[in-house]
Amino acid sequence: MIVLKNATAPRNDVYRAVPQTGQSKVHLRNPERLRYIARSRVRVIDTLAIIVASIALSSCANTVLLDERFHDNRLINWTVVDDPDTVEGPSDWRVQADGKLHQLSNIWGRRGDFLGRWYGTYLVTGDPNWTDYELSLKATPVDDDGFGVVFRYQDPEHFYRLFFLEDGLSGGPMVRLDRREGPDYTELWSLKKGYRPGTEMSIEVTVVGEVIRAAVDGKSLFEVKDIANRRGRVGLFCYAETEIAFDDVRVVSR
Repeated sequence: MIVLKNATAPRNDVYRAVPQTGQSKVHLRNPERLRYIARSRVRVIDTLAIIVASIALSSCANTVLLDERFHDNRLINWTVVDDPDTVEGPSDWRVQADGKLHQLSNIWGRRGDFLGRWYGTYLVTGDPNWTDYELSLKATPVDDDGFGVVFRYQDPEHFYRLFFLEDGLSGGPMVRLDRREGPDYTELWSLKKGYRPGTEMSIEVTVVGEVIRAAVDGKSLFEVKDIANRRGRVGLFCYAETEIAFDDVRVVSR
């Protein structure tokens, strides 16, 4: 007698033993049960594949792209960009003895166009192909003018800017999200709220697809949608803001 066994089957009703007659034959006692086992195996394999893929995607989605603590005062991989024809330039970005990045110049505006666009200076870094990410940093403004962050920065005339301004003579107090296209800024969101000079602020900006979110000191500012810029670098911004300190600039993929 030849008895064929299936180790995965908890019951013996799938195969039936038959006499040996020179040729091996298998008679299915319960073909429907065999099909059930096959389908179960396929489901298990599919489930395992989904779990593995999810773990891989989760790992990729939390990759640290940038972790800048400014231990190196040479500012390697950072690029200074000053708006053209600004007043009281050029900018002066440097790491000082406190281990933080400072911008010491009062660079601001553009001759004949001081308000409304708030031109100034930028310090940018990162990969132009970054798409979805979270940008976080600490900023301690000393002056009462303007500063902020830029993200999805493609070139000096295409990016987003989160801008904080306290000085009433310059249009503050306010915090505002802008999209720059060419020489102009388009307001996407704003709030009549300033900041307290001398107080450290924790700033977070998250971009995923068309969704832009921002928070200060853990409190949400807004969630807006815009599809103009899908990718780009990150950076810091100053408008007539002297002595400001930046630290712990971090970018994590999302």
